[in-house]
Amino acid sequence: MPDKIRISVSHNKGTRLFAISQRRKKLVILSLVLGVSSFALSGFGLHYFYQQQEVAKIAIAELQNKNNELNQLIVDNNNSNHELTQQLEAKENELLVISQRVDDVESVLGLQEISEEDSSLAEKTLEQRLDVAAIDSAVRATMFRLIPNDTPLHYTRESSSFGRRTNPISGKRQRHLGIDLTCKRGTEIYAPADGVVELARSSNKGYGNLLKVQHSFGFMTMYAHLQKFKVRSGQFVKKGELIATCGNSGNSTGPHLHYEVRFLGRVLNPRSFMDWTPEKFDSLFEKERSVKWTPLVDVINNVVKLQLKLTQKPTVEQVEAINTAKAEDESSQQLTQ
Repeated sequence: MPDKIRISVSHNKGTRLFAISQRRKKLVILSLVLGVSSFALSGFGLHYFYQQQEVAKIAIAELQNKNNELNQLIVDNNNSNHELTQQLEAKENELLVISQRVDDVESVLGLQEISEEDSSLAEKTLEQRLDVAAIDSAVRATMFRLIPNDTPLHYTRESSSFGRRTNPISGKRQRHLGIDLTCKRGTEIYAPADGVVELARSSNKGYGNLLKVQHSFGFMTMYAHLQKFKVRSGQFVKKGELIATCGNSGNSTGPHLHYEVRFLGRVLNPRSFMDWTPEKFDSLFEKERSVKWTPLVDVINNVVKLQLKLTQKPTVEQVEAINTAKAEDESSQQLTQ
């Protein structure tokens, strides 16, 4: 066997001979073997990583499916929580009505629910129920001060009215206990009448940040999905005072105010009170006939008369009677000394 490998290369200038020794021959063969092995290993590695990538893709797809299922469960649970929260609020209001002894208060003021026997009351004219013309300006001013009226904020539109509606979250038909007013986040909300803050509760569920204000003669207003409170529980507020700002807390699809008006726990249409103005003084009495306004106006009239008596100057006879009483008191003191 020759010790060398001879390679001849021919070109235009002649032929050149190259000689490769046996040692170099082994190195060349070894290099070729190593190259082929490296290529094979690289191919195997690439195939292995490709298979692992496919397995990872399948695992990711399964995780995404599970994530979608969990998200759907969360949505379903949120809808259920929203319904349960509303039911809980309704039960709390029922308990509040019971605790306030509604029947006793209504029997005193003559403010019972309309029964079938006197359902014909709805057909009577306003003059038969309440003599609006006889109500003087002082009584009217007092009513607008103490009973909720006008709009509590500057809103964009009425997104949901009072009564039956399709719930935007659950998609079910149910009774809407108030009115939804869309507004920009942070829009200021003002008290529609004098009152005292009964509740200022922070929450990220149901009604969200919730505020309740008790007004005179059994009226109450409620404000839900608020951003911030500007008052605290137990604080007295005046009509037109800043009480909160509009937000999107709780179960809400966008910034809005859920506004309710109640009388002795019973929900009334807030629109009737929002439209009640001095120019439309009789509108509230025509729309909210479940409230017997006549005895309520009589109570307010008596309060106004008492205020007028307290602010009037005493008559000559009253001054003389006071002086006589003082003189008799001084005489009795001197006799005892």
